[in-house]
Amino acid sequence: MGVYPEVIRQALIMFPFLAFLITLPYMIYNYRKYGSVLGIRILVVYSFALYLLCIYFLVILPLPSMEEVSQMTGRRAQLIPFHFLADILKEADIVPGNICSLFSVLNEALFQVLFNVLMIVPFGIYLRYYFRCGLKRTVLFSFFLSLFFELTQLSGLYFIYPRGYRLFDVDDLIANTAGGALGYFIIQPFLKFLPSREKMDRASYGRGRRVSLSRRIFSLLTDGVCILVLYGICALICGRAGIALPGYFPALLVWSYFSLMTLLTGGKTVGKWLTRTCVAENSGKKICWYQYFLRYGLLWGFFLLLPEAAARVRILLERAGIAGNAAAMLFSFLEVLFYLVYMIYGAVQISRQKQLFYEKWSATRIVSTVREPGEP
Repeated sequence: MGVYPEVIRQALIMFPFLAFLITLPYMIYNYRKYGSVLGIRILVVYSFALYLLCIYFLVILPLPSMEEVSQMTGRRAQLIPFHFLADILKEADIVPGNICSLFSVLNEALFQVLFNVLMIVPFGIYLRYYFRCGLKRTVLFSFFLSLFFELTQLSGLYFIYPRGYRLFDVDDLIANTAGGALGYFIIQPFLKFLPSREKMDRASYGRGRRVSLSRRIFSLLTDGVCILVLYGICALICGRAGIALPGYFPALLVWSYFSLMTLLTGGKTVGKWLTRTCVAENSGKKICWYQYFLRYGLLWGFFLLLPEAAARVRILLERAGIAGNAAAMLFSFLEVLFYLVYMIYGAVQISRQKQLFYEKWSATRIVSTVREPGEP
């Protein structure tokens, strides 16, 4: 039992890596379904992931060496139900007529059973509270989780080891399944105080009607990845054909991607599709084709073409001897400062649901397409 704290510590160390792996698909799922990522939902889901990682490590760790496992000759499975009762009595020192000797049943065998029960109690709690499972499904899923653990042990960690290094025990199946059922009943008194899944969903859909800054950033980053892939494909094709891409090609690709994609899909890009947003006309009328090109021409002209033009002007001034190195550095610093200040200003405006210049001039805006189930 003394090894368990160390196992849990290792699980806590590994959890950030697990969280990193599940964050992207989890955000995509939430944006696709609700249009938002709710803080309380993150707490519940990530605590559930941490719990599963902990109990998985408790099952497989500590890992023995290959040499140790190859020398094991003991039995691999215990298939007699409730055999733990015999183990408890075997370790107990009960003396007839001595009531105090009954306390000897509080031994290692009993604690092992109780641990196997308590290990799956949180699983039953999560199933009922967040996943809204009934008793039958909770018992069934608890059994399958326990079976997965036992088969992991029986297979020698999926046949990495030449044989199972821990015993497949049918009593563990019974204890774990009972733990899941116990968790189902334990959470009952607390359901009236905890925010229900229905309330979380309503809050998520409510937030999903607004297009948050994080949602727009996630959409933009997704589209950025798509543009990089397209650029790589174009560069590969042109490279094999011996054609050099012009210097303005990246800006042209960005503008074309956003303009043509939104035009062909009715206001959506890959990022907007994932986050369930789209470009719409300010007044709610049908958007005209040229508004897409104007919107993204203004946006990417400001961020991509204007800095390029400024750089060319700076070079011309240097060649003409009008500006020296110090002036050029000052010019560059002011340019970076200008864009930094504008990005902060833009983030604040978006957070306040205000439009930026390219949205006002093109009479377009980003709207949410999220609808609650049953809503037209």
